[in-house]
Amino acid sequence: MQAISRVAIGAAMLLASGSFALIAAADEPVAPPFADPSKARYISGELVYIDAVNRRAGIRLDGDENRYYTGPPHWFALLPYACVWHHGARAELRDLPLGTHVHGHFIAPPAGEEATIPSLPDDKQQFAIAENHALLIEDDFSYYQRRGQAWNVVSVDTAKEKITLKPIALPPAAIADAPTANQPHAVLPGGGQAGELVTAGINTSFTFDIDERSEIWQGSQWVELSQIRPGDSVQFNLTWCQGWGQGEFRIGRLWLDEASRTRATERQRQRHVQYERERWTAGWIDHIEHFDYGGGIVTLTLFDVDPQIIAELSQDRDERIAVAVSHKTRRTWFHRADRKFAKLVEWKNLESPPLGSSGVQLKLQFVELLAGYTPGGIVRVKAESWKFVSMPPEERLTSAPDQERANRMVLPW
Repeated sequence: MQAISRVAIGAAMLLASGSFALIAAADEPVAPPFADPSKARYISGELVYIDAVNRRAGIRLDGDENRYYTGPPHWFALLPYACVWHHGARAELRDLPLGTHVHGHFIAPPAGEEATIPSLPDDKQQFAIAENHALLIEDDFSYYQRRGQAWNVVSVDTAKEKITLKPIALPPAAIADAPTANQPHAVLPGGGQAGELVTAGINTSFTFDIDERSEIWQGSQWVELSQIRPGDSVQFNLTWCQGWGQGEFRIGRLWLDEASRTRATERQRQRHVQYERERWTAGWIDHIEHFDYGGGIVTLTLFDVDPQIIAELSQDRDERIAVAVSHKTRRTWFHRADRKFAKLVEWKNLESPPLGSSGVQLKLQFVELLAGYTPGGIVRVKAESWKFVSMPPEERLTSAPDQERANRMVLPW
């Protein structure tokens, strides 16, 4: 009787107004909240395995000698809204070279995702870490610079292959002007107050290994170790060295000046922007208001992304907007065909968005709704000006069994 009365009411409203009526139940499901970064666990280590298609990886933990020799990597999955940073700009896991030292903030699996990362074998259970879903992954360059920490060269001994660096806290103005600035400093986990050193990571003078394998950047050039001078203000990316189990690190890349750092950041930023245009930018559906006779209003929040992508979507906001159904790994099916077009009803800029959110919420009107448009469902959103690009088949979901396999990480060892 309730269904009949809703249809009758909807028909009456349709006749009276000439428009479709909305069905909006009071208990209508909504998307889950973004994770609280203050409750995330900080874990750092070397990136030793990447499943680039499914946004999963493994890291060898820092300075744990027992685990280093006998334990497995820490296997993890990126949350759908997880942020990855490389060279001071947004990135995908595929952008980080194997061997990159990373800083991560992790939470326990969300409800229903407990099986995404399989349990370790019985003889390795002592190494299990409950927090295996990443909220944020950053290389050293991004992690320290975004939190306002740089390094001064104290000494360098090329014969002994050692370099000593001292951390320095950048003033608030320098943080605000940095090319990596994107969100209020206070939302970044692992950082102190502006003008202070980080609270997680290395925050004291440290001697690192350095040798001819290390990339030393100055301006737009790769230079020799002899170009390093005491007093230089630098950023670095670390990598493995033979004393890893004892908490030792080697300099993988070192940036000697602001010009080299800005260049690295801009190159990565452009790579990220092009990636988002081709695969469309991701978000999730907050809730849906169904029309009685098909279609409806979909409210969705876009995930964190470079401001240029948001600007391009906003520029095309009065054009049609394509929305494709995606998986929790952000994989789509054949997204240039498996999508529906919508018209923008409302563009809303949210105040104080949580980590992982772009702060942009869209309300879109569809004539037809795809089955995958569900509250909490992941979608990919396209601006009209972006070209339609066909992704290679290994990046797409191609069948129901393929989707089922993507639900669970296959551990390589």
